[in-house]
Amino acid sequence: MSAQRHNIALLVANITDPFSNQIAAGAMRAAERLGADLTIFPGKYVGVDLSSDTYDTTYEYQYNALFDIAAEGGFDYIIAAVGTIAYACDTAGKEAFLERLGDTPLLALAAQIEGYDSLIFDNRSGISAIVDELARQGRRCIGIMAGDIRNNECAERYIAFRESLDRNGLPFNEKYFMASDISERCRAEAEQLIDRAPELDAIVCSNDQIAEVVCKVLRERGKRIGRDVAVTGFDDLPGSAELDPPLATVRADASTLGERAVEKAVHFLDGINDSENRVPTEFILRDSCRREQTAPQGYERLEESEKAVLRKKMADRIHVDNIFVRDAMMFGGELKNSYAKVLKQLPLIGALTGFIYTCDKPVRHAPDEQFPKDVGWSFRSYCCGKEAFTVPDSERKVSAAEVFRNKYLCSERQHCFVVSDLYTAETQYGIALLEPETPEFFSELELVTYILSSAVRTLDILSEQETLLSELHLKNSALEDESKIDLLTGAYNRRGFYLAADRLFYKANSPAKYIIGYADMDDLKVVNDNYGHAEGDLSIKQTAECLRSVFGEEAVIGRFGGDEFAVLCPRPSGMTLATFTRAKDDFVDNVNRFPGRQYKLGISMGLISEVCENSYDLRAALDKADDLMYADKSRKKKNRQ
Repeated sequence: MSAQRHNIALLVANITDPFSNQIAAGAMRAAERLGADLTIFPGKYVGVDLSSDTYDTTYEYQYNALFDIAAEGGFDYIIAAVGTIAYACDTAGKEAFLERLGDTPLLALAAQIEGYDSLIFDNRSGISAIVDELARQGRRCIGIMAGDIRNNECAERYIAFRESLDRNGLPFNEKYFMASDISERCRAEAEQLIDRAPELDAIVCSNDQIAEVVCKVLRERGKRIGRDVAVTGFDDLPGSAELDPPLATVRADASTLGERAVEKAVHFLDGINDSENRVPTEFILRDSCRREQTAPQGYERLEESEKAVLRKKMADRIHVDNIFVRDAMMFGGELKNSYAKVLKQLPLIGALTGFIYTCDKPVRHAPDEQFPKDVGWSFRSYCCGKEAFTVPDSERKVSAAEVFRNKYLCSERQHCFVVSDLYTAETQYGIALLEPETPEFFSELELVTYILSSAVRTLDILSEQETLLSELHLKNSALEDESKIDLLTGAYNRRGFYLAADRLFYKANSPAKYIIGYADMDDLKVVNDNYGHAEGDLSIKQTAECLRSVFGEEAVIGRFGGDEFAVLCPRPSGMTLATFTRAKDDFVDNVNRFPGRQYKLGISMGLISEVCENSYDLRAALDKADDLMYADKSRKKKNRQ
């Protein structure tokens, strides 16, 4: 991202929720228009108990780690839709959430929190218009599904409802009031309100999602929406006009809210005063609030050709998603390059570019915990269009701020990213930054998140397995070496000698001439008996050192037991067997001249030069060298007599 361009973070709740979706879409629109870089962090909700949810949402709290990551991201400005993210929290809970975001300049969206700049809808005028219309129609038993009145917007809408009833001379009945969840989880409360007050002829709902649930419950009770009971919502979410019947609602355009939020952020960063903190609303009268219906209902209004187009579009979408799932899980070759392959098909589902970052180590993240601040990040891979790349090892380690300002971004244009949280169960693996081509990509985000999370987790398991196998190989190699090495002298044992000899023969392009030797320390028993076995062992080690010194590093030297050694050495050009014998004698003389030595080291040796091709040739040659060694030993005994 450009160092000069403003870099703004937008924190929203569940991005598949229409309200959050539209906030993000409007923010994208404004960021592009104003030339600001935008990163969207789609979490879930804080302070909500999802244990009784119809779906298994046990680990959805993990998405909220994104809010803590945003706080460490080094952004110029943070927009936090705290009114929806923390809708279930009281004012103190909302304040605590905002405090988690640190000292970055901050805008509280969809809630008014003391000490923070804010942006909210003009809730009162829309609700007032609803009650005025209901009173004009002669509705007298008007109930309210107020939502969660700890939520600022719900509270404002409820207050406006009460004031509008008074202004129209309508009484307020306590049994017509019902608090509830602000999502589709409000069904139990809707049933309770309708069953205890069957005389209701109108129900005002704090948002469109609540209104949709209320309509379903009323139909199940045999009520005609609009004719028998008027139902109104708030927000005018996409699809509200397509409900059966079309929903009367207050047009509180969430995309305008998102757009204005980015405008306020840019104005702040540019030093422009922008004190307007309310977005206008407008009541939209539709059939759910009319006694006389005007339009055919729902899906049946579509022509068969339109239905066919929709079915084809859905089938194409499923096919594309399947291709993405297939290729994202296809691993092969080096593991570090597999991160790039994971991103390769992103353009198919509407992402222009993508970047994968993993935590240095997977992080255990429990419910109600903040994501730790000391996490190290590894930049794994990125893609631009259909080209995917692996980040070089030298550039892999990055700070939290560098995650959102990497060198591979084109600084010549504006960027908008949505963050995908990569996790499984209680373990966080990292994040992906994805650049959507259009806001339609948001509908794919959860699928992408689950697939990328599975891919990254699998790669982590494979990497750990690779490490364990490497360690096991090293241990096995060490054990293998130990089984071939004589521990006293460091020379090969008999088995190791022949294995090393076979490797030497294998390397030769054709049968070659070698020096083959057999050596034996003189009078080992005398040394052991008179000076102890420690001295005997020392003499054996000195014999091995002598052979290494004489024949060099290329030689294969093995201890065949006791004080006997075998030697195999490529025959150097220009050197005779006598040359090696003299070198052996010189080494022994130097050892024996050492001051204070109590006995003399003696080594008998037999050498031959022969062509060897395999271990059979070698064994035959060693027999000959052994005979020569005993002849050398016999000569020494005769000379001492």
